[in-house]
Amino acid sequence: MGLGRSGLAVAKAVTRSGGNVVVLDQKPEGQLAKPELKAEAEATGAKVVTGWDGATLPDGVTQLVVNPAVPMRHPLLASARAAGIEVIGEIEFAYRIAKAPIVAITGSNGKSTTVVMTLQCLTACGFEARLCGNLYGSGYEESTLTEAALEASDSEILVAEVSSFQLETIERFRPMVAGITKIAPDHLDRYEGFTEYAATKNRIFENQTAADFAVVRAFDPDVRVPGHVSGEYRPRGLRGKAETSTTGPRVLTFGASGTHAQIDEAEIRILDKSVPLRDLPFTEPHNYQNAAMAALMAFAAIRARAERDPYGAAAQLLADAQRDWQAARPRRTYGPNAVAPEYILPAKILDGLRGFRGLAHRMEMVGSRDGVRVINNSMCTNPDAVMNGLQAAKDPVHMLMGGINKDLNEKDWQPLRAYLANRRHRVYLFGRDAGTINQYLGGNETDYGMMDAAFFAATQVARKPDIIMLAPGCASSDQFRDFVHRGNVFKQMAKQWLAEGVAQ
Repeated sequence: MGLGRSGLAVAKAVTRSGGNVVVLDQKPEGQLAKPELKAEAEATGAKVVTGWDGATLPDGVTQLVVNPAVPMRHPLLASARAAGIEVIGEIEFAYRIAKAPIVAITGSNGKSTTVVMTLQCLTACGFEARLCGNLYGSGYEESTLTEAALEASDSEILVAEVSSFQLETIERFRPMVAGITKIAPDHLDRYEGFTEYAATKNRIFENQTAADFAVVRAFDPDVRVPGHVSGEYRPRGLRGKAETSTTGPRVLTFGASGTHAQIDEAEIRILDKSVPLRDLPFTEPHNYQNAAMAALMAFAAIRARAERDPYGAAAQLLADAQRDWQAARPRRTYGPNAVAPEYILPAKILDGLRGFRGLAHRMEMVGSRDGVRVINNSMCTNPDAVMNGLQAAKDPVHMLMGGINKDLNEKDWQPLRAYLANRRHRVYLFGRDAGTINQYLGGNETDYGMMDAAFFAATQVARKPDIIMLAPGCASSDQFRDFVHRGNVFKQMAKQWLAEGVAQ
């Protein structure tokens, strides 16, 4: 149900296994955002129905795989279930056909960056890993979870970004390691409120057992890991061990007060090792959090694999790390028979963090002119992400903001309004809901209508060392196909302005 990247991937998987599949899409063929997908689906042997009425299913359907864009309140889904048709989503489908274990990350912000960091930590340790899931336009090689599941062997690891939309339709989906970056108000046009949105995010842990791992921010009040008390994932006196439960996954925590990874002014400490902040190729505070989480995600994946295969590469890597720990400890302090902690971080995981490079459309530097830098942060689609971008920028920002506000209310925008109160940064509004956002920010901003007009206005007043940043805080589909299209349009106009400066 829905012709898109995930629909095409499911069609390929079904036809390759000898099954029959019909792809249904309510848009007429001439209105498809990516008409080439129809031809690709048909080339697999699938039947594609465009202009579908959205109310009836073909005869003989036994399973309905729902595109994440389809809300679970769609009336057809209830009638399908009543008729005995199984209704699942793409990540559930992918989980069922996957040979490789899955490491899954969700959250309102930071999940794409954390997924890539996790992948790089694993590859630095010598593991084959695939970047997949709800990731798009990152600049890295990426695929849907179904495509990765279909192609990967059991020796690989699937590192997947998953969204709340995808988690709505899980049944047995059980990642070997699951993590939540942070939950902030978002997508409230899809959910009845923040509580329902947060509960959907927390479903990522729903089917995990004591053989699995969960990685969460310490004392996060919005995270609920089964078998544990919310916000209390910090076992006293068990430094270096995970909090355990007989009914849920083992929990590793990160953050300023994390048990297993902490960030301070000079370094990130992860289990028994540390990396100075000056050695990392980024300086944004939120990326330090992402890095701490990614290192723990990679470690948990290696640990879980070692437990499943005591003679495999993961077990050998951990044994080598333990041997190195013993060799490095001064005997006069610990004694010759010092017992290593249960969890020791393979040093190569830190190499993965040191080698990280940024993602497209996420705080992406476009260039500079006369000391004014231009940054594309098109993936910033909620107020919390706007705050992260501003805090990372450090210099005054001329911020292009607007699009479709996802039913977030004045309370959801209040932290950003308070942050902007000193007028150090300037806001240039555009898009459908510019008026509403202006009201939530205090009513003192200018609505420029279109992004190009907002950009031109910013260029007229920005001076060294200012930053012009696209940080919409909103969805993009009022004026653009998606956030990638929005970011590319912004980069095109920015590069033209930057080139004019060079010509002068």
